Amino acid sequence: MKSKKTLYDQLFELSKNISTLTSIEYILEWDQETLMPSSAVDFRAAQKGLMAAYIHKLKTSAKYSHLLNQLIDLESGQISDPALSPAQRAALREWRRDHLKAVKLPTSFVKTFTSTCATAGNIWIEAKKTSNFSLFAPSLSKIIQLSRKKADLLGYQEHPYDALLDLYEPGMTAARLVPLFDRLKPALTSLVKSIQASSQVDTQCIQGEFNSELQLQFGKKILKAMGFTPEDSRLDLSVHPFCTPVHPLDTRMTTRTHHDDIMSNILSVIHEGGHGLYNKGRNLEQFGSPLGEQASLGIDESQSRWWETRIGRSKSFWSHFLPLLQHDFPQLKKADLESFYRAINKVTPSFIRVESDEVTYSLHVIVRFEIEKALIEGSLKIKDLPAVWNQKMQDYFGITPSKDSEGCLQDIHWAFGHVGYFPTYALGNLYASQFFATFEKTHPDWQSRVAKGDLGFIREWLRSNIHQYGRQYTPEELVQRITGKPLDESAYVSYLQNKYKDIYRF
Repeated sequence: MKSKKTLYDQLFELSKNISTLTSIEYILEWDQETLMPSSAVDFRAAQKGLMAAYIHKLKTSAKYSHLLNQLIDLESGQISDPALSPAQRAALREWRRDHLKAVKLPTSFVKTFTSTCATAGNIWIEAKKTSNFSLFAPSLSKIIQLSRKKADLLGYQEHPYDALLDLYEPGMTAARLVPLFDRLKPALTSLVKSIQASSQVDTQCIQGEFNSELQLQFGKKILKAMGFTPEDSRLDLSVHPFCTPVHPLDTRMTTRTHHDDIMSNILSVIHEGGHGLYNKGRNLEQFGSPLGEQASLGIDESQSRWWETRIGRSKSFWSHFLPLLQHDFPQLKKADLESFYRAINKVTPSFIRVESDEVTYSLHVIVRFEIEKALIEGSLKIKDLPAVWNQKMQDYFGITPSKDSEGCLQDIHWAFGHVGYFPTYALGNLYASQFFATFEKTHPDWQSRVAKGDLGFIREWLRSNIHQYGRQYTPEELVQRITGKPLDESAYVSYLQNKYKDIYRF
């Protein structure tokens, strides 16, 4: 005789169906960026709009609401069943949070927003190719208008941007970000000036011509060392590198190659691999529950930045991987480890965020945060965006883009409607630095182990401390739990100062 399903089990089953449909939505997005013929864009927009609307209807259905309300009071957040475990209670907290946001957005709005962004994505690609912001401006104007409406529908206390930011980084607000970034900005610009006043790093040892297919194959070797297999992941090419977390057993990653810059691809692969390991490391049995999802985009980004910067740019990593790279690319055989390490960590203010160095990376994020906050509050007009972008690049980096493709058109995020997303990239750096300080205490021998090609112990530490919990802990709780401290910029700034004082010898 089958046992009767509990209310919690029924809610979990319904939520799992929604997550499965969402995974199909992810596949549609992945396909659009990798394999889909360009003429199919309008039909894909219709597909995605229909899917988003259907998923939203399920999330806001009377059945879903009734089940959830029987387990946790939707108004007060009081949990009804005292027998539930702490993890289940946390899942209910997050289900309630998501549901309260979902019911504020009409299904018709969700469908319109999704289809608008699906069309805008291909327009952005063409605008970037031709470096023509005016081509993308009408789409961006629609997306900003819709984002303002979304903020109004969701509600906020102080600033409309908070409603959008909270979708990606729960609990974070503009009022918290502004002083945090205001402290971070001078620390980074000061470090850049000290580096520029020092003897510059020679990058000749990593220059050359590099076959695209061979680059892709080497990226797959790195992913294998990180813990991926062809059975649970893919690596493909796209205009903008990304990772699609379809399911813990299905991780889709992309990269891009440049014939004259081998490190762009390698660091992109390691970065997306960090995202992918978070996806792989989540509790498989909790797929469909908040306990099987990322804690936040900032925490997710901490994983990619951890792997890309703390591991992928470390001397220990290349002690093992440089001989393998030189085997596949003999033109690099003259590079010794020290020269190679210094070359891949060269600090030069540059235009492209995803290819920027560690020291200037978060400044790129701050530029975007300040701009999209201004767009949402209405203090910046779409037509003035390129000029404001260029001025901020001059103010913070001392350089001015000569064309929009290396300026305000370089990121796809706004075309996807991801307004409020960018700050999570800088927050990821801060989270990663605090986590790594704790990790080093647990594994003081990490450098010697990595130098032997051992990466598994890093993956397992992250899985046991972060990945397996999903959204059981809020980002702030997770940081406090792992590090014993609240989030701040000190560990990140200290790490950068120590590393680059050594590289640039000042």
